[in-house]
Amino acid sequence: MFCTNCGNDVEQVARFCSKCGREVVAAVQTSQKQAHDMNMHINILGWLFVGCGILFGLLGFMMIFAGQLLQRLPLIAPVPPDFPVPMAHFAGWVAGVIGLFVIAMGGGAAAAGAGLLQYKSWGRVLAIIMAILMLFKFPIGTAVGIYALWVLFSHEGQEYYRARAASTMA
Repeated sequence: MFCTNCGNDVEQVARFCSKCGREVVAAVQTSQKQAHDMNMHINILGWLFVGCGILFGLLGFMMIFAGQLLQRLPLIAPVPPDFPVPMAHFAGWVAGVIGLFVIAMGGGAAAAGAGLLQYKSWGRVLAIIMAILMLFKFPIGTAVGIYALWVLFSHEGQEYYRARAASTMA
C-alpha cells in the first residue's frame, strides 16, 4: 500500500505514513480495491503498448521490404510499355519512408510500455503521446489509444501512477 500524499510504501496495519505523517486509514478502507484495479489496468496497458510496438515494428519492416520490391518491379515482372517506371521507384521510396516512420512508432510504443511497467515518470508522458498518435491507427490502435487515455487521465490512475512513480524513485 502507498501513501496518497507522498507515495511512500506504507505497511497494511499502519495508520500514519512514516515519511510525511499523514493518516492513511481512511485511504486503506476506501481505495484499496481501486489501487489494485489501477495496478491491473496499468500493467495491461504496458503490455498492450509493448505488443503494439512489436507489431508496428514488424509492419514497418514489411513496408520497407514491399518498397524494395516496388523499386525493382520493372526488373522482376514484365510491364506494359506505357507503364511509368519512375513512378514505381517513387512509390517504393515512399513505402520505405512510411515503413521507417512505422518502425519509429513501434519503438516509441514499446518504450512507453516498458516505462509504464516500471512506473517511470517519463513513461506516463510518453504513453500519452503514443496513445494520441495511435488513435489514427484504426481499429486496434484506436482501441488501445482510447483505453490508454482513459487509464492515464482518470483521477484514480493519475494518483496511483504518481504515488508508484514516486515510490520507485526513492
